[in-house]
Parts: sequence; structure tokens; C-alpha cells
Amino acid sequence: MKDSIRYFFKRHKRLLLTLSCCFVAVLLISVVALKSSKTAITDDKTVQTNNPTSISFIMPIKEGVVIKDYSNTALKYNATLKQWEAHKAVDIKGADDANVLAVYPGEVVSVESDYLRGTIVTIAHTGKLKTVYASLDDDVSVKVGDRVNTGDVIGKVSTSAKGEAKDGAHLHFEVLLNDVKTDPNLYLPNSNK
Repeated sequence: MKDSIRYFFKRHKRLLLTLSCCFVAVLLISVVALKSSKTAITDDKTVQTNNPTSISFIMPIKEGVVIKDYSNTALKYNATLKQWEAHKAVDIKGADDANVLAVYPGEVVSVESDYLRGTIVTIAHTGKLKTVYASLDDDVSVKVGDRVNTGDVIGKVSTSAKGEAKDGAHLHFEVLLNDVKTDPNLYLPNSNK
């Protein structure tokens, strides 16, 4: 038995050495990939859960109800596009034609229209913080350069976001910190979910 094992190793020495090297290489690549993915998740969570200021918003729709919450890693189903996706925003439904309010003082830095996201208003605030209001009615109440205060009307909810049309009239609300989408719930008061 020992002789046959020795013969096998002697005869297949080069093959065994190659297989061993391949195994070590795969193991090292797996460790590096696992470490990288853990770092990325940890770094991403830091952005989501680290509110660097004591800033707190009002709800952008009075008596609004969250119909789709923020998710970064857990996928949410988009019934309109018929696909699973991260939802880096909070969708808030209000009464028909509900006013959308500025959640915090700032300056309107863009008013634009996009087929999937509808009419969009972006407001810059202190501390490299921005709020984005999408799926607004085309007739918004603000223009680029306007200063807004907490509670000022910036528009109305609508179905202008064709990428979320099956959700009905609602506000697609995003928060960006250093131009990175972060969880709006860190800044919003307790909302009706």
C-alpha cells in the first residue's frame, strides 16, 4: 500500500504541486474578496448610520405615510419595472394633490425632469447635506436659486415618476450626504410606516 502511494506521488508530483498552488491561490483570492466585501458593507453602514449633526427634518408631507422604506442592501420589489432593487429613498404617500414641503432651510440647486424619476427638486443645506424630492407635479413652486425655509411648499405629489407609476401619487424622497445617498430616516421624525 505504501509503495503504491509513493509511486502515485512520484508519478503525479507535478500535477499535485500544480493543484496545491491552485488551491492556495483560490483560498487567498477568497480571503481578499471576503475582506473587501466586509469592508464595503461596513463603510456603507457607517454612511447610513452616522448622523454627523443634530439636524432633524419635518415630514415632507403632512400626515404622509411611508409606503416604501429605505433599503441599501435588502432588495425591494418594484412592481412597475418588475424587478428587485435597492431603494435608497423613502416613498411617502399623502392625500391627492398633497403639498410637498421643504424639510429644512436651504437653497434650491436644481429643478429637472426625468422620465423614470419624474419632476425633481434638489435643495442644498448646511453640512454638505442635500434633499431630493422626486415624482413631483410638473408645476413646482420653486426655481433654482430660491432660498426655502422649513415648511415652505415646493410642489405637489404626483405620478410623474414613471419608474414607480404603480405606487400611485407619492413623493420619492432622498437624502445625500457628501453626494452619497443615505438613509432619510436618520433625519426624519418618526413616520407612519
